[in-house]
Amino acid sequence: MKSATPSFPLPHAELIRRSWERCAAAGLVSNERQPDTRNSRFGLADRLEANARLVAFAQPIMEHLHQQIARSSSTVLLADDSGVILRSVGDADFAERAAKVSLQPGHSWAEGVMGTNAIGTALAEQHTVAVIGADHYLERNRFLTCIATPIHAPTGGVLGILDISTCNQVTQVHAKALLQSTAEIIENRLIETVADASVTIRFHPQPEALSSPLEGLAVFDEAGHLLACNRRAERLLGLADTRRNRSAFWNIFETRWSAILDHALSNGTHPTHVRDLGGREFAARLQIGKLRRQRPTGATANPTSAAPRRATLDELNLGDKAVADAIRRAQRIVGLDIPLLIQGETGTGKEVFAQAFHHSGPRKHGPFVAINCAAIPANLIEAELFGYSAGAYTGARGEGARGKLREANGGTLFLDEIGDMPLRLQAVLLRVLETRRVTPLGGGPEETIQLTLVCASHRSLKALCERGEFRPDLYFRLSAMNLTLPALRERSDICALARRILQEESPARPLRLASATLDLIRRHPWPGNIRQLRNALRLAVAMLGPEESTLHPEHLPDEPDDRAADAPGLPAGHSLRSAENRLIDDTLARHAGNISATARELGITRTTLYRKLRRNP
Repeated sequence: MKSATPSFPLPHAELIRRSWERCAAAGLVSNERQPDTRNSRFGLADRLEANARLVAFAQPIMEHLHQQIARSSSTVLLADDSGVILRSVGDADFAERAAKVSLQPGHSWAEGVMGTNAIGTALAEQHTVAVIGADHYLERNRFLTCIATPIHAPTGGVLGILDISTCNQVTQVHAKALLQSTAEIIENRLIETVADASVTIRFHPQPEALSSPLEGLAVFDEAGHLLACNRRAERLLGLADTRRNRSAFWNIFETRWSAILDHALSNGTHPTHVRDLGGREFAARLQIGKLRRQRPTGATANPTSAAPRRATLDELNLGDKAVADAIRRAQRIVGLDIPLLIQGETGTGKEVFAQAFHHSGPRKHGPFVAINCAAIPANLIEAELFGYSAGAYTGARGEGARGKLREANGGTLFLDEIGDMPLRLQAVLLRVLETRRVTPLGGGPEETIQLTLVCASHRSLKALCERGEFRPDLYFRLSAMNLTLPALRERSDICALARRILQEESPARPLRLASATLDLIRRHPWPGNIRQLRNALRLAVAMLGPEESTLHPEHLPDEPDDRAADAPGLPAGHSLRSAENRLIDDTLARHAGNISATARELGITRTTLYRKLRRNP
């Protein structure tokens, strides 16, 4: 029988009552003990791909948020706009309890699936929600204390949900404020990278509040139409649905749009003032994005007004001998019909190197098409590569698909994690490389292709061949030019690389790294390599105070110095403990955080894996 809807003597009783009524109407049974077995991880890879920008910006911010609540046996969760959990950052002991109720990536926590809960109810109510203990509709979830807030899309609507879940008591006021401010940081990063943005305006009535979490942020296209703005801008300007209505600049501000463009082109990021239609004046900083308009005659060139230029191989050379040697060898085959194989640990910049190789060759004006063989189910890789005709198989798009091989015609195809390609498909790929002809699945005309092939793997393809997991004939076809990129801890140019990343992460705000910060960066083993360093610096920039221009050690994520765990006599980052940590990190990343799949590949139990993660957070 279904449980009756009770009354709640709580301040938020009305909200909980409405949610329970929705759950009862959906047919949920409150005392159902087992999670719905249909609520599986199917489709997580597709959801991660569809929400790639959200995940990329949210992940480092989630890690920082968890550090602030790390003592509370908790987890920070990111869900998409349908309530499916995409990412989690949390304590291993709590993660084990959470997994028993499917509170983990790949599982839906929409109200219709999991009853009243913070993620699903925040989606339904479209605002921050706390669901504490007995507030949960399903009895099995009542050990949880959860608080969730929506993350708004730059163009309006809810893009996802940020959630804190714990089995302990929390101070709701503090947790809600912390969660909302974190969500706003993520929203701001998304707004700053809106496509077609020509001018970004940061403003506040008080100049000292610029570059702080209090500033309003709005981005406009070159014609002066508002593309997106943050919550602060809405409050400062009294805007309601502007993000959806694409209001024009002159319908918001009294200042002329042409004057804004002239100031941005002539004076770069120097502060100016803008006045809204209500007569309120704001201090403002302007940042130029994509502009076709020319600078005023006689004005000094502003490098930020130019379209971003793709890096070539020469521009990747920052002084490290191993990297310089890899660049020199790759340059010898630019423009030749010789495949390039790039090997190296996860996060060492294999795709960046592949893109630079593409932009250094004669096909640089053609497409650069990338496919991650480890991120696509084995039964779908063939369709992704070769395409398919209309109605080729159940679930296929009605109009068919060209496939990555034909999409890359005239450019470069980058096959990442080629070692994960199924053996059967390896034989088909070998035939295509020999004949340069592609036939879509389900039949259709054969098409001749001309492309540059670049492959990458963090595993030794030679070792895979010896174990019978990779075809030797394909390996010899791909490895005519075989390069290995060094791990970040082995590079002598790590400081120059950190400075370049910092410049890329903060192009409009000159920042520097303190000597103590550079020393810490040099000493840290960086098991996640360049990807981990970029995320650390991205987070440091996001958390930097408004008046600060130097990154100090305290701005970096609070990670343990892995060298302290190294055995005596071993170089930093090369002990068994460090090697084990890197292996676990790489395997977890490859399986998108799936604990069960990671444990299976490592040959250990989930309990052992949780213990190792707890020992080495």
